[in-house]
Amino acid sequence: MLDFKTLSIDEQKLYLETLHGYDLKELYESLDESAQEILFDLLDDTQKADLLSYLDVDEAAQIVETLDAEETADILNEMDPDDAMDIINELEEETTQEFMDKLEPELKEDILSLRSYEDFETGSIMNTDFITLTTDLDVKEAMKKLIAEAPEVETISTLFVVDKHDTFLGIVPLKKLIKAKSPCDIESLYEPARFVLDTDDKEETATLMQEEGLNILPVLDENHILKGIVTVDDAIDTYEDEMIEDFQKMTALREEHTDSTFFSALKRLPWLVVLLLLALPIANLALQFEGVLKDYTIIIILQPLILSMIGNAGTQTLTFSLIMIADKEPANVVKRNIFYEVSSAALSGVLLSIISFVVTILFIILNPSLSEDPIIFASIVGLSVLLSLIIGTFFSAIIPVLINKTGLDPASASGPLLTTVIDITTILTYYGIATLMIGVLL
Repeated sequence: MLDFKTLSIDEQKLYLETLHGYDLKELYESLDESAQEILFDLLDDTQKADLLSYLDVDEAAQIVETLDAEETADILNEMDPDDAMDIINELEEETTQEFMDKLEPELKEDILSLRSYEDFETGSIMNTDFITLTTDLDVKEAMKKLIAEAPEVETISTLFVVDKHDTFLGIVPLKKLIKAKSPCDIESLYEPARFVLDTDDKEETATLMQEEGLNILPVLDENHILKGIVTVDDAIDTYEDEMIEDFQKMTALREEHTDSTFFSALKRLPWLVVLLLLALPIANLALQFEGVLKDYTIIIILQPLILSMIGNAGTQTLTFSLIMIADKEPANVVKRNIFYEVSSAALSGVLLSIISFVVTILFIILNPSLSEDPIIFASIVGLSVLLSLIIGTFFSAIIPVLINKTGLDPASASGPLLTTVIDITTILTYYGIATLMIGVLL
């Protein structure tokens, strides 16, 4: 593998010119901080724009913050409007004001237009650089327009047809345009195409592109004026953001890594208080079995074995349920998933109960002071694992579905609620079985 740092300056410049934006990002991230600064200084504005486009947006913003307003404007002028806006959104307003007036008028107008949309709207992720054709153009004129504008747009695989008022009519695939022979107007070439509105939810737009295998999707306003396009890389970014957001919701954690320690603690505190209050029924539930717990402390010692196992299984089932809800699967598919998860839990429960039975016996044999009846307590643990796994999996599958039916966000509410429900049902099952078996057999 080529060692970039061993090359001369001229060799480094020549090598950098051969790299795609993604490869440039990979090279940049492989270097230490001082080498990164050297590499960045060797790049021209176009290369810097490519690098920033492929870096994580927060990392790109950190680089921009070290530049002066003039250099920042020069680099952003080489970027697609949506990529430039993503970086600008990460910067302080005072910083953006310094270079916004230095941007090219067209880019500035595009960025301001994109920033007018809410973060969840499709308009916030669309690209405004694309090639439009009118129906009266001959294919020769269309090809000349394509050649002239190709360097300035993100994609030329699809050309977009509008009327004189910019109302969207359809698309012309590049292959179809190339194969057409003059005389032939675009009127006879364009075909209808799927589209979305700029106010549509961007996650629904990304899902539509995934389901129908679309690489490009036109974005229209309420009057069907073509405002932009969404490309597959925009959809992938949206999916990534959605997964991170849902994971944060599921863990009751919503904060930026740049938050101060104080504000980070402040954001977490309400959820921690809620979870503390939800834990009170668990503590109260344990008091109902005070007699058996006082006489057989081994019950308490073995409790973490069951709780951790059921909690992990519940999280796995919850994840599958949230995915199905996010994909808007029909009710019969959701019901089939619940049955599948519970059936799978029953089978896994049988195997895990046997393993738990053996492990508990070995644990008691190695610690004979805990009990003189290893078979009984191993049976309590094994049976509790089986029943708790089935019950916990059922609740993990059904709770997000029920929450979704109420109109609430299942990803946000399911995590904390499910943890409490699983703990309560597992302890009730475990202590109940222990009380019953000890009462009958001991």
